[in-house]
Amino acid sequence: MTAGGTVLVALLGVGAEFMRRQAKAISEVAGHALEARDQVANTHSTNLRDDLDAVAYRIDRVLALQEAHSAEIAALRSDIAHERRERLAVAERLDDHVAATAA
Repeated sequence: MTAGGTVLVALLGVGAEFMRRQAKAISEVAGHALEARDQVANTHSTNLRDDLDAVAYRIDRVLALQEAHSAEIAALRSDIAHERRERLAVAERLDDHVAATAA
C-alpha cells in the first residue's frame, strides 16, 4: 500500500468517526426537542394563551369587587362609629338628667 492510500484510509476513518459523532449529537438534540415538545404541547381544545387571559380577566374582576367591598366596609365602620358616638352622647345626657332630677 502506498503512503497516499494510507493517508486516504486514515482520512476516511476520521471522516467516519466525525459523521458518527455528528449523528449521535443530532439524535440527542432531537430527543431533547421531543421531550421539550411533550412538556409544552397543548392537548386542550382551547389555546393556553386564551385560557390565561380569561383567568387574568376574572382575577381583575375579583380584585375590583374586593375594592368595592372594602369601600363598603369602611363606610359601615364609619356609620357604626357615628352611631356609637351618638349613643354615648345620649347616654351621657341621660345620666346627667337622671343625676340632676335625683338631686
